[in-house]
Amino acid sequence: MLLLGSLSIVSSQACSESALPSYVLTEQSDLPDMASIQDVDQKKQTFFEFLQPIVAQINEKVQAERAWLKVVEAKIRRGDKLGRWQTNFMSDLADYYKVDEALGSKPFFSALYHRVDTLPTSLVLAQAANESAWGTSRFAVEGNNLFGQWCFSEGCGLVPSERDNSARHEVKKFASIHASVAGYFRNLNTHQEYQPLRQIRSELRYLQIPIDSTFIVWGLEGYSIRGEPYIRELISMIDHNKLQAFDRPAFYAKNDVQVTFD
Repeated sequence: MLLLGSLSIVSSQACSESALPSYVLTEQSDLPDMASIQDVDQKKQTFFEFLQPIVAQINEKVQAERAWLKVVEAKIRRGDKLGRWQTNFMSDLADYYKVDEALGSKPFFSALYHRVDTLPTSLVLAQAANESAWGTSRFAVEGNNLFGQWCFSEGCGLVPSERDNSARHEVKKFASIHASVAGYFRNLNTHQEYQPLRQIRSELRYLQIPIDSTFIVWGLEGYSIRGEPYIRELISMIDHNKLQAFDRPAFYAKNDVQVTFD
């Protein structure tokens, strides 16, 4: 239970003090020289051990944002007046997650809960490995881009060698791997193309079922022109590498955060 003023945030799991996330985001070191690692098992272990803490930090940040929204919504429903910083932070979250409903309204919170949510680490690791060729691709090495994310202003990234003459997209350059993972989270949590993933996740939340990567991955058919074969390849990577073992840190609660007044 986390105490915030006169409110209590109650998770579905009891958690010890040592299990509580710090909510402190730090920039990680550079991507290891993955191309120099010849042993396949060592390459995989190095990649996963490097990336997993970054994913955990961002998931903790998202979980904290979601919990904060639950508290603020409860205060509004109770009739409490919000401080200016609380209203400003709500507005910042709305901008970041691309929600344009009236600030503090029921549709506002409904839309944000649909977007401000975690992603299974196993899914993130599988997509990063797949899209970056285990951190060896040109875009990963030169642009810190593990997920093949595009941008559309000249000079924003790296021009793909196979790009059509009529195309204008580039593969985005990020300042760090951490920024790349954060950008991926925002992409999946806001882009209309991935609304199916968010819908599956919301339904699992409603049913109080853990967010399973092999379920929500079916909301990513639009991520690749390969469609269903791409999805099946990600599932195979998750299963073969036993990546769902990474989905069990303390902050992954089975049920959603609930708020009660003391």
